[in-house]
This record gives sequence, C-alpha cells and structure tokens, in this order.
Amino acid sequence: MLQSKLFGKTSKTAPKDADSVNAALLAQAGFVHKVGAGIYEYLPLGLRVLNKIEDIVREEMNAIDGQEILMPIIHPIELWKATGRDKTMDDVLFRSEGHGGSDYVLGASHEETVTPLLARFVQSYKDLPISVYQIQNKFRNEPRVKSGLLRGREFGMKDMYSFHATKECLDEYYDRTKVAYTNVYNRCGLTSIMAEAGGGAFTDEYTHEFQVECDYGEDTLIITDEKAQNIEVADLMHDHKNPDEAEAELKEIEVTRGLSVEDNAQAHNCEDWRILKTVVFKLESGGFVGVCIRGDLQVSKEKAAAYFGEKVFAASPEELESLGLVQGFISPVNNDIIDFIGDLSVDTVNNYVTGANKQDLDVVGVNVGRDFTCKEYVHLADISGYEGIKEVKATEVGNIFKLGTKFSEACDLTFNDAEGNVKHVIMGCYGIGTTRLMGTIAELYHDDKGLMWPKSVAPFHVHLIHLGNSEDVIEAAEDLYEDLKDAGFEVLYDDRDAGPGAKLADSDLVGIPVRIVIGNKTIGEQSCEWKLRNESDASIVKLTDVASKLSEFYAL
Repeated sequence: MLQSKLFGKTSKTAPKDADSVNAALLAQAGFVHKVGAGIYEYLPLGLRVLNKIEDIVREEMNAIDGQEILMPIIHPIELWKATGRDKTMDDVLFRSEGHGGSDYVLGASHEETVTPLLARFVQSYKDLPISVYQIQNKFRNEPRVKSGLLRGREFGMKDMYSFHATKECLDEYYDRTKVAYTNVYNRCGLTSIMAEAGGGAFTDEYTHEFQVECDYGEDTLIITDEKAQNIEVADLMHDHKNPDEAEAELKEIEVTRGLSVEDNAQAHNCEDWRILKTVVFKLESGGFVGVCIRGDLQVSKEKAAAYFGEKVFAASPEELESLGLVQGFISPVNNDIIDFIGDLSVDTVNNYVTGANKQDLDVVGVNVGRDFTCKEYVHLADISGYEGIKEVKATEVGNIFKLGTKFSEACDLTFNDAEGNVKHVIMGCYGIGTTRLMGTIAELYHDDKGLMWPKSVAPFHVHLIHLGNSEDVIEAAEDLYEDLKDAGFEVLYDDRDAGPGAKLADSDLVGIPVRIVIGNKTIGEQSCEWKLRNESDASIVKLTDVASKLSEFYAL
C-alpha cells in the first residue's frame, strides 16, 4: 500500500475529548474516526487490524466445531417479548417503528433470533450438539460511553451459541471454549484472566469473563491462588456470613465501650464482621457523607475519592459534633443528618450491631432494607492488607455463559431424546468483543511515541520508508516494495514527499512492528536500516537480506 494513497491521515495531536489511550492514539494515528459518543468509523488501517482479530477468532471457533452464520441486526419486538428481555434489557435497547406500526429493536444480543432459528432444524437428539456463531455489530444504548472502543453504543462482537441434549455435553463444550478463548487472546498478544462473574440478564448461574489487566478497565478483579472473581460476585465481598440466622428484633442497648470496631465487638461478645461501621468523610467541594462497611473491612480513602470524583477527608471530632453526630456511635439507622453510601459487603450480614447516634447507646438486630438503606452500594473496601489476595483493574474482552433452558423454553426449542421423550434443548453462549479487543490491545501496546502492534494483528508486516529524493534511493525503495509484495508480505510504503522527521514520527505513531528505512546513508552499500518498533536500536541490513529476515521474524 502506498502511504500517499492511504485513506485517513495521521494528526500531530490527539482529539481533545479522548478519555483513554486507545481513544487518543487510534484516532490520532488514523485508525478510527469518532462519529458520535460511542460510535466509530474504521478507516483502512483500523479495519485491517480488526479483520486480523476476526480471522483469529474465526480460526479458533472453527477449531471447536463452530459454524459461521449471519443473523439480522433488526429484530421484531415479539421475539424479545417472548423471552421477557424487552423489559429486563429495556434500558439499553435501541427501538424503532417500521411501516404499519411494527415495533423493532436493534440487536443488543442474538439469543432471541438464534433460538427460533435452531427450532426449525432441531427435532431429535441426533441433531445435537451443534454450535453456530457470527461476527457482527451489536447496538446498546449505554448511558455512559467512555474509553474509546472499550465501551460504545455500536461495537463489533463474535457471539456463538451451542445447543446440547444433556448438561454433561454442555459442560464438556464449555470447557473447550475456555481453551479456545485463551488461544484467541494469546494469539492477539494478550494475557487473559478467566474470572467468575454474574450472569446479568442472561442467566442466574455464575458465568466466566475473560479479562485483561488494564488501567482504564471498568472492572475490578479479586484474585487468589485458587481463582479470580469479578468484585460483583467476589466471595470476600459477597459471601453471606450468617444466611440461616433469622432476622432479630431491633433493640437499643446501653453500653460502655471504646470507639473502635474491636471495642464494639468485645462489648457485645460478637465477631468483628457483625459490626456495621460508618466512616464520615468531608468532601473537598463541601458537605459530608457516611460510608458504611462491614466491620472486618476497611474503607479505602482512594476508592472513596474516585467514587465521589474529588478529594475526601476524614471528618474531625469537632466537625462530627457540629453536625450532631456522635463519634464512635454513628450509623445510618434512623439518621437523616447526612447521606450514606454502602460498600458491597454491607448486604452480607443478618443482625448487625452498630451505634445509635447517641453516646453509650448501640442498636442490635440491625438489618439492611428493614432498618436502613444506603443511597448506593459500590466497592469501597481496602483489601490490600489481605495476604494472598490481589486486586486489579481489568477490561472484559470476552464472556461465556451456561444458559440452560431459559431461552429454549421461551422459544419452544425442543428435541426428542433416545426414548422419544420431548425435552428442551440446553444452551450455552460465548461472546468476544472484537472492537473492544482492538481497543484493549492499543491500551496495552503503546509508548509515548504511538502504537506498538503485536505482529499477529498489525495492519502491515513492514513499514518501508525512503528518506530523501535521490533517484537511487527512490528506485531501491520501489524495487524492494515490489519484491516484498511478491514474496507475500504486507507492506506500507511511505512514498510521500515529506521530511524525515514527519515520516519517522508517523511510523512510530502507526506502530507497525518492523520499519525499513532506505536513505542516502545506506544506499551506497545497497543496505537499509532495520528497526523493530519495540526496540530503540536499529541495525544495517543488506537489501537482498530483508525478505529472509522478515520471514524469520514472522516465521512465515
């Protein structure tokens, strides 16, 4: 490809509204163009990367017997009403009205179309198992689009659906997809973490997410030696401490004790997790807020600041007194002085012990919902002190679900087993965000000069540049360009009439793994400068050796 003919140009500066590395660099380097919030156009460079990601995905899905199909983007609303997700996913559905008053939605997911499709072709257990997939855009009316390709309203996705006669057959295939997914991410240059997660609007069972550690990631993972879990389901935050204990009557008890959780637990002869602790923060912008947390955990000041979007300071005894709050005895029970935010751990205990907002007076038998509520429940716990536990920020690049018979029952997808009994087909579904995967790679593979694509998904194998306008240099560059193309290499040839500084800066920005420079300094020896994008030093290579060196580098 001649760079002078390439549609889409680089820019000296990133877009002003870019809120992440991928949003900035992919636009600045000419890979994507932002049309609106969460809506992107993919220019030739970006589409080449996306196509290579999709090819890797196809190969791995085909390897586990997936068959590619293509389903419609626009769905009659009746399909979604049949599963009830016209209501459970109403907040993200794009809706449209067609001629004659027909109601449609744009495909946010495709269980509603693939299940009736299979019902037309599956009659017997002999028709099972079967797995079909597509690579297509999805549409979700996300309330908060951000971080470039990591969260959009239109995004590319590979969604695969498997259909089975038995749970054991689904379990076996589910394990095969775990391996295939890991292969996809490895081939894209990413180290994935398989984490337990919730099923959302898809299933009530635990599911598995494939996450990549990333500073701009929206998810928090809790990782131990045994497993990784999304914070939304992490045992540390969500395991109910005493689920079988019946709710007790709320009572006030006079008590003489110290101000700490330990003092309170000792005074009531109970475990520290049974204490409902409240920390009051003063916001930098003014005002106070209480953060409630289970007694065996600590509030992270940094997470609180991130949640509120400003600096927070622990309220002083004098400030608490001025508010009418009693230090050491503060709680959300019968307290409308300030707002309260709850850590995710709060809803894991029956019959808390906490303060009554009066000196030397506690309340026992305190239960969430019945006796108090918090304005919101978010992850605010500091778990850095827990031995053997790691907390990381990550971005989700794929997920797999065991759907069971939820959708087959709604869509009447049945089969006759070997004894002639009619049963509902057991389903699984498996998603990979292809455009999000591209954004994640950009987040992780870059430096202060630009992108640094892994060679498996790079838009071209080599970036060929000539510096200067001497006939010898141009002729050698053009000859090498043709020779490399004939040898099967993908070459971006910078034939532009531009200065050395601009050409080299653009090459770093675009991030192709190998850069070949032909200039006056090397042409006399029929050589060129060879440099890898992820290395600082260059070497001199004979023009006749470039093809073999590229073959070795790409193992072609």
